[in-house]
Amino acid sequence: MTLSEVTRLRHPDTIRRQSERMLTLATQGRLEGWEIDLDKLPGLGRMVAELTRARYPDLTVPMHGRRLHFRVGDIDLWEERPRPADPHEAARSDLELIVVSVLLDAGSGPRWRYVDNRIQGELSRSEGLAVASFRAWERGVFSNRGLSRADSEALSNLTAEALAEAFQVREDNPLVGTQDRAALLRALGRVSSGWPGRRVGGLYDLLSGHASSDGRLSAVALLGMLLEQLSPLWPDSMMRDGEYLGDVWLYPPLGLVPFHKLTQWLAYSLIEPLHTAGITVTEVDRLTPLAEYRNGGLLIDGGVLTPVTPGWQTARHPVSSPLVVEWRALTVALLGRLAGMVRQELGTRLSMAQILEGGTWAAGRQLAADARPDASPPVKVLSNGTIF
Repeated sequence: MTLSEVTRLRHPDTIRRQSERMLTLATQGRLEGWEIDLDKLPGLGRMVAELTRARYPDLTVPMHGRRLHFRVGDIDLWEERPRPADPHEAARSDLELIVVSVLLDAGSGPRWRYVDNRIQGELSRSEGLAVASFRAWERGVFSNRGLSRADSEALSNLTAEALAEAFQVREDNPLVGTQDRAALLRALGRVSSGWPGRRVGGLYDLLSGHASSDGRLSAVALLGMLLEQLSPLWPDSMMRDGEYLGDVWLYPPLGLVPFHKLTQWLAYSLIEPLHTAGITVTEVDRLTPLAEYRNGGLLIDGGVLTPVTPGWQTARHPVSSPLVVEWRALTVALLGRLAGMVRQELGTRLSMAQILEGGTWAAGRQLAADARPDASPPVKVLSNGTIF
């Protein structure tokens, strides 16, 4: 039996295969927008390994996941929050917070900041978005049925103004894509209205229903289910067989190139709360590196990739542009190679999720801060706040 095109485009093997094909084009000098220097990759691998060891001296590296962004300094909002006594209800609560926060985690833009009463200093980017989404969830912004919930009805009626207020957005504190982020959560409300309990936490019931009798769930199955359930969230994407494809882009030399960055980020982020709920996610390394600007920026600032399109530094590039599709695909393929070098340097078998955390994401941020005062991505991407 052959897989449908939609199923194939949702499979991480297709992401990896298309990315490897892009890398082949790059090494053959057939990409007009990029130069590649693979000789720089081992040095970058050593840098990532050194940073990983500095951050986690015993190499007990957690998996890359959203819940880590709820910890700022000595304050861990995830651990401090009250959880329901019933384990199934606790799992629903965990998933609600993670899902909403991940969907709000696309790039914030360099100017946005969030001030929290408990955490000293201004927060920005992923940590700021995490704390802002946590506080909004805690105050019941996403619920009509009590605090610390995310219900379908409330999400379906969420306004951009309410989201902007919760995220402290002002004229002098702009958040990229506020309108689109609110629209994404309204779409989540409509989708989750068909889940058990008419709430985002009903996703736990759907996922647990597909786990084996001994509580195991493949990461490939997890990603496939998330993409199937959440595909209506991206109505502006291409369609096949009546379904929205989401983070999939047409690149004529290779056809359709999928990434599913935000949904894979969600899959990685759900591993820990699912484990707490008694579901073990297996085959985690079949998921791919995340095609986002920190990992991709690591390769540019580290000298492995060099954009050569005229005006690339000042232009703002659509997510669908060849330059961005090439960059993201090369990021997936090259991080796969970089991971092997990091493991060899450290002398231990870390999973891709641990290498991302240890890791490539932090190294990308560090090199960006060294290269640019605002630690912005090296390539300016036009984002609506829901993909990249």
